[in-house]
Amino acid sequence: MSTVYPYSIGSPFTCFGFFEIMNSDRLIVQKYFQRGLTGGQIFRHVKQLGITRNGVYRTISRLRDTGSIQDRPRTGRPRTCRTKERIKRIREKIRRNPERSARKLAMEEDIDNRSMRRILQIDLGLIPYKKRNLHGLSAKQTVARLKRCKALLVRHGSDDIRKIVFSDEKLFVVEQKYNRQNNRIYALSIEDIPENIRTVQRFQHSGSTMVWGAVSYNGKIPLKFIEQGVKINAKHYQNEILRSTLMPNISTLYSDNQWIFQQDSAPAHKAKSTQQWLVDNCPDFISS
Repeated sequence: MSTVYPYSIGSPFTCFGFFEIMNSDRLIVQKYFQRGLTGGQIFRHVKQLGITRNGVYRTISRLRDTGSIQDRPRTGRPRTCRTKERIKRIREKIRRNPERSARKLAMEEDIDNRSMRRILQIDLGLIPYKKRNLHGLSAKQTVARLKRCKALLVRHGSDDIRKIVFSDEKLFVVEQKYNRQNNRIYALSIEDIPENIRTVQRFQHSGSTMVWGAVSYNGKIPLKFIEQGVKINAKHYQNEILRSTLMPNISTLYSDNQWIFQQDSAPAHKAKSTQQWLVDNCPDFISS
């Protein structure tokens, strides 16, 4: 697989971490140039490697002017902050502990916070990711899930995947989306922002709606919107969802009546009356 590099040849990003990569691109262009190929011909050979047309012609120009692919001597003040030694030192710190704070690293190195972020993001090519919440499982739950998964694999082969109808309910809260950390409004003063823009209303009992849906390899069942205030117990689940929504529409997906119904372990789903209803009316189902 070819490697695509984020910077073109001859760009100013020749500090530690990118210099070797860019030199390898120049060596490729140099070999083609020494064989007598033109700039256009060279570009057609190397564009799949992520080398730009501008990079090819700049390398050829450097070869003609200096006879070398090395950078020309630069004028101006030499770098004192983002030096090769510091970049290498920071890279080792991140390798040992990737959870380091950019602000604390800047304090340790006695440099500006912005310079540290340039080192991390530009010189080292690192991207800061946030940790994600993950539902925890106890040892007992892990064993139970593993046992159930193995049983499902034995009972339902790969051919049965296309027959499974997956169903679930979802409660949607009807209120404005708001991220306290990332949502910002730019203005000269807070008074310049209209009240309806700089505020977000939150209610103790916000509006919401419950929706039931089911999908399978062959298609989907029409959504069922539950009236607000209605509690989904076993009776309501059997009459309004299974009998009135699922059964009238399932034949459009499986005319041969060969399908497997799947649901989660909500109280209305695992009730004994619901389990019996599924035994009497479904060709097969995955028990809660």
